Amino acid sequence: MDRAAFYAALRRRSSGVFGTSLSQPQVDGMEGIMDAFVTHGDGRPKTLAYALATAYHETGRQMMPVREGFAKTDAQARQRVNRLAAQRGPNSAVAKYAKPQPPHGHVYYGRGQVQLTWKKNYETSSADAGIDLVRFPDKVLDPVIGARILVRGLLDGRWNGHGHGIAHYLPDSGTDDLRNARRTVNITDKWQQIADYYRSFLGAIETAGGVPTTVVSEDVDTPTDTPGAEVGSPETEETIETDTAADGGATPLDGPSAGHDEPDAPDVADAPVIAEDPVIPDAPVVPEVADVAPEPPKTGLGALWDNVVGFFTGRSR
Repeated sequence: MDRAAFYAALRRRSSGVFGTSLSQPQVDGMEGIMDAFVTHGDGRPKTLAYALATAYHETGRQMMPVREGFAKTDAQARQRVNRLAAQRGPNSAVAKYAKPQPPHGHVYYGRGQVQLTWKKNYETSSADAGIDLVRFPDKVLDPVIGARILVRGLLDGRWNGHGHGIAHYLPDSGTDDLRNARRTVNITDKWQQIADYYRSFLGAIETAGGVPTTVVSEDVDTPTDTPGAEVGSPETEETIETDTAADGGATPLDGPSAGHDEPDAPDVADAPVIAEDPVIPDAPVVPEVADVAPEPPKTGLGALWDNVVGFFTGRSR
């Protein structure tokens, strides 16, 4: 692959992705996915293009692993999925996967470039990670591990209830079934958007002479016009938090992605209520101070006269 040509194609205004420039994290993310593809992929341009399109969609164009809702911490992610669960009701998918699971008490919300969701899917992807993801779910946020899970998951169809990998829907010859290709990640949610991204990445791969065949991410310079710029950054958190699409996808807070169909799982206790922003009690009311000082007590003749008057009126001091 001619990487300069690949990134130049993506930076064209007509490409349909990223705009006209790329940030260093976006390049690093794509290089990581291409490394995983070289090592674990099938060598087909269509598979790489769909992996990149999936990451573009699921990470809000960041191309690096993210937590659901673009949360910065586990606690923040739990808070956001609980908030979404409250909006959608107790029978919604998010209400089920938002519950802490035994034996470690983790919540298996979306993580990584593919937004891996549900405890069962963390378990089945542990072999790819080389570590117990049920015990250490945040390891999916490691760019190398997350990219490997993305590529292998697309290939073997582990998240697809029909049991087909991506090559079944995007064959070497014949018509691409882009609607059902989305089933390899999240039923057919947002399939048309991902199809457009797929075409953009496939075109860039073809312009660059095909897929990469060597792992070279450590040697790649950033082909950006504005290094470090937040070009193509995802929607703001405020927008994400109020997005209430019916089923998973475009933003991590839409719901589950990788492995949308709920796997069999034992019932668990309701998730603990995670506090929203703390409520600060109203400040105590301080009584107003009179502007005029109280009249000082009378002394001398004034006090004597008041006492005389009080004697006759019953108001003696």
